[in-house]
Order: sequence, then C-alpha cells, then structure tokens
Amino acid sequence: MTRPTRIAALYLAVVFVAGTLFGFVAHGLYRQQTTRANRDPRQFLEEYVAKLQRDLSLTSDQLMQVTAILDQTGERFREIRKRMDPEFDAIRQQQRQQIKALLNPDQQVKYQQILDEWQRNREKRGRGK
Repeated sequence: MTRPTRIAALYLAVVFVAGTLFGFVAHGLYRQQTTRANRDPRQFLEEYVAKLQRDLSLTSDQLMQVTAILDQTGERFREIRKRMDPEFDAIRQQQRQQIKALLNPDQQVKYQQILDEWQRNREKRGRGK
C-alpha cells in the first residue's frame, strides 16, 4: 500500500467511526424524545410536581396551591381540546381520504389496518379519535 492509499484508508475509517458514533448518539436522543412524548400525562405531572417540590423546597401549603394551579390549567387545556377536536377530526379525515385516493385496493386495506392499529393505541392511552 502506498502512503496516499494508507492516508485515504485512514480518513475513510475515521469518517466511518465518526458516522457510527453520530448514529448511536442521534438514535439515543431520538428514543429519549419519543419516549418523553409518549409518556402518560399523569406520570409527567407527578414528576414535574416532585421536581418542583424537591428543587424549590415547597411547603405543604405551596405544594397544595401548585397542585391546584396545575389541575385548573389541565382542565382549561382539556376544554380547549374538546372544542378543537371536531376540527382536528375533520382535517384528519380529509387527510386519510386523500391518502386512500392515492393507494391501490391492496394498499388501502393495509392502510386501514394501520389506521385501526393507531386508533387502538390512542384508545389505550385514553386519547380516543
């Protein structure tokens, strides 16, 4: 092997190793973000309250007030979602119809199976639709 060939092979190996490391790190970050996004909202709320209590040394009175504020805020968010759900459903249905129109009959059957599976998963998480 000539010197330029060895240098090129070394650069190639370094790039390969760097790409592999980047892939592992990126995959780890992706999993962390998707796990966080799919977490049960009650679990998130409990962890959030525990962090506030721990980091801020909340008194029991403050803890009760913070919990009440978070409960009220959660209720307001639920009310907004309830009002917006019909509009989201209409958009979702339109999207599904447009996608189905692009698919052949076999693909449409498989697409419907995918949608049914997503629906079951949403219902398990208590989100419906």
